[in-house]
Amino acid sequence: MARNIKITAVPQHVKNKYEKLIAAAVAETYKSVVQKSPVDTGRFKLSWAVGQNDVSFPGESEGQDSYPEPNAEQPRKIGYEKERAGNVYNVYNNLPYAEKLETASLGKGSSVQTSGPGWVRATAKRVQSLIPTLAARIEAES
Repeated sequence: MARNIKITAVPQHVKNKYEKLIAAAVAETYKSVVQKSPVDTGRFKLSWAVGQNDVSFPGESEGQDSYPEPNAEQPRKIGYEKERAGNVYNVYNNLPYAEKLETASLGKGSSVQTSGPGWVRATAKRVQSLIPTLAARIEAES
């Protein structure tokens, strides 16, 4: 069903839809990398975060035998509460071995739990391809 929107309200309407799309893409990316993260103690999996114009979260400190399971449906947002237009959002993991898990070949630092190197890049490409579907879902909610 079509909505009537006053012409003066169009910019805010578009901005609201765009911010919902940003939030959906961030949530999908976070969920995917958390779910695909290899688990030994759980520190790596728990150290994913989302930054708004920032990537300062250092990750969970070491020293525990095990870490709680993160809620993949609830992104860990560092320094902000809601995605807004005009910002850059990064889903990241700053643990020292994070890059090696993404880039090293199996047996040389990567994990069979991730299906090998490139799993984070593959997630980014998959989420990019989902943007039209996410946008259609958001539009259907109106």
